[in-house]
Amino acid sequence: MTTNQPPGPQWTPPHPAQIAPRPRSWPVVALATVAAVLGAAALIVALMRPANSNPAGAPGTTITPTYTAAGVAGARQKLCDVYKLAARQIQIQTNGDNPALASHAAVNGALMLEQAVDAGVALSPSDRAAALALAKAYANTNALGSYLHRDDPVYQAAVDDVLAKDADMKAQCGAG
Repeated sequence: MTTNQPPGPQWTPPHPAQIAPRPRSWPVVALATVAAVLGAAALIVALMRPANSNPAGAPGTTITPTYTAAGVAGARQKLCDVYKLAARQIQIQTNGDNPALASHAAVNGALMLEQAVDAGVALSPSDRAAALALAKAYANTNALGSYLHRDDPVYQAAVDDVLAKDADMKAQCGAG
């Protein structure tokens, strides 16, 4: 058999020599640099702050904020405006013929009062207590009304509680 190939080893094309991969140490160096900078910044901030001889949790460190008379009056006025709106809504819906709307009105009234208390940082403790007590009474009556009949003594006691708390809130707001 004859072949057209010359005798001897077979020719192979040359391949470029593979370069050994270099270790990628730059991410480690960058991370170490960032950590060192942050550590130095934290040390500088810590050294610049004055030493506090009285820890934050120690008794006597609580400062009660004070508000101007105008701030207290403004907060009370906003609370009373919300109360009057909620009370009117509840009055209308509970005297209607749709128990679902009455239920929604009570939930909404409770929520409105709680939000007004949360927003009224300058409210007096008595204003705050009266509004939260009424909100709780609204919510309680609404919950009881979902499974008790209108003539049930427990439900009637809850309604009486709402009426008493409403009278307290009316007195707080000077509403007649």
